[in-house]
Amino acid sequence: MKLQLPQIVQYLPSWLKVDYILALVFFLLSIISLRSPSLITKLLLKFFLRDDKLTKGEKLFIKLSIWISYFLALLFLNLAITQLPIPEKTLFIVDKVFFILYVGIISFISIKILDIIVEKFSSGMKKSVSPSEAPLVDTYYSMLSKLVNIFVFTIALIAILDRFGFNVTSLVTSLGIGSLAVGLAAQDTIKNFISGVLLVTDRQFRIGDRVYIKDIDVEGYVYDIGLRTTKILTITGNNLITIPNSKLTEGIIENSLYPDPRVKDFVEVGVAYGSDVEKVKELLIKATEGIEGILKEPPPSVYFIQFGDSALIFKLIYYVEKKDMAFGIKSTLHERIVNLFEENGIEIPFPQNDVWFKNPLRVEVKNGETLQHKDEKF
Repeated sequence: MKLQLPQIVQYLPSWLKVDYILALVFFLLSIISLRSPSLITKLLLKFFLRDDKLTKGEKLFIKLSIWISYFLALLFLNLAITQLPIPEKTLFIVDKVFFILYVGIISFISIKILDIIVEKFSSGMKKSVSPSEAPLVDTYYSMLSKLVNIFVFTIALIAILDRFGFNVTSLVTSLGIGSLAVGLAAQDTIKNFISGVLLVTDRQFRIGDRVYIKDIDVEGYVYDIGLRTTKILTITGNNLITIPNSKLTEGIIENSLYPDPRVKDFVEVGVAYGSDVEKVKELLIKATEGIEGILKEPPPSVYFIQFGDSALIFKLIYYVEKKDMAFGIKSTLHERIVNLFEENGIEIPFPQNDVWFKNPLRVEVKNGETLQHKDEKF
């Protein structure tokens, strides 16, 4: 007699039951999905690096693919567990845990998708503005990205609380009533947050600008503008320091690269009295020729500015492309000026003084005789 399918299943070993087979299949799919990010990353890198360049948007896309793999791994693992004969109470707890994991991973996926959208708009905006305004666009969209992240995680937290039975409406109302107390307790944080928004909208500086903060005597590059603090990479020690945004909005800031990155610099040099003035001016202009970073427009200029105690003082004024290059260019100029002056017989004098005595100088020797120097100059 031919057995019906349900009867066949009854005679199969427990590990061959359909539920267990499905659970095993889903578990294997979960393992494969969990192990796939490295392979996907290699494939995407091979595809994106065809032009030997990896853009910020492409990096975000790779991170998005990794989080999608994690989501699939979690989904298959959840399906595998539901195929097993688990008590209802345990299954209820497992369901809550998986919901939290789902919300967390979906939040990260949403953030990566929004980051890709923001980067898309940012790239389009940078093409429509001048190169000097491009860092400012990055600053705006960096602040927007941080606000979007906060919004997404807030929504995720509300969803988790609602899943666990909290009355979200009452909670929001309670938060509204307690916001005054929180505001008073966190007034410094709120102040710094508003200051961060003002820093971006007022265009005081951008990420990458070289700034000098006079109130705290710090000079460096703007590393990041956050919602509460701004990070500065110092020039002297190459250290990263964190400054509250309110300190920056209230202080005096000198920006070396915005709106014009050009820097006006000068070299003062003294030559001996009797030197050919026109020849000196010609040699100083010649010293600037061929040095990378010295701008031709406006052209370098030389001025005879002072009759010094020991020398005729000249001032060479020139413009440098960026402040970062100023020290190296000045050092090169000093070397060239010394060499050109030596080659053309121009003397750079050192200070010297003649000492005169009002009365004749008398010198006593051991035998008691006194010698008198007739000249008053010693």
